[in-house]
Amino acid sequence: MAKKRALPRMPFLKELESLGAPRALSARLRDFLAERHPGAQDKIYHGLAHTCEVAALTARLLRSWPRVPRGRKVLLILAAALHDVDPTRRPGTPARVDATLAHLENDPEARSLLWEYGELFDFTPAQVCALILATDYSPFPEEMKAKRAQFVRASQGVFGDDPWIPEWGRRLAYWDQISTYLDSTDKARRRVAGLARELRADARQPLGMSEISRRFLTGLRKDPLFEYLPADDRRRFDAALASFARDAG
Repeated sequence: MAKKRALPRMPFLKELESLGAPRALSARLRDFLAERHPGAQDKIYHGLAHTCEVAALTARLLRSWPRVPRGRKVLLILAAALHDVDPTRRPGTPARVDATLAHLENDPEARSLLWEYGELFDFTPAQVCALILATDYSPFPEEMKAKRAQFVRASQGVFGDDPWIPEWGRRLAYWDQISTYLDSTDKARRRVAGLARELRADARQPLGMSEISRRFLTGLRKDPLFEYLPADDRRRFDAALASFARDAG
């Protein structure tokens, strides 16, 4: 019998339950996620652990904002939890947002989960998918511009002109990018080593990972959303940034 994969902590599930999600539905979401991140999880960046970090940060920050409606909180946490679901990717490669959306649309268990959460909290599967589009990232400016435009089109199609959505899409994208660097520097280094393995086939990227990480983290540090993070998160992030800056020279 194959050894069962050890799962990372998923505190966001408890947050979903505190917002009204049945425990059985949380257990189904946990099992769904556990089965849909291929590859050696200790050697990659876009694995289940990263998913849990993004969803946990989303849940933790939303807890401190009581004016955000309960259904919106669940919608954001669920989008965070599902944003890298891509079970058909080649192991050791990054998750693909288009493949994630296709899986959520076509997989029976994914459709059932989205429908049940949506029925309970008054949102649609298409709205979850539109927010997932906000997390699509490219280090290349023209590609990133096109991805942002795709998110705007998709969100307007399913949310209308709701002014809430562009801002929360931006926050979700930011939390996706920064969550890995809010724990220990050692963990950040392990994740970046996994990211290097995922990206090494991209010939367009001539820089070493230390310099890539320094530039990426410097951009996150300058974003106004950084100041909304708790002080301990900011302190740990600054330690990681300083470490990569020393490597980059």
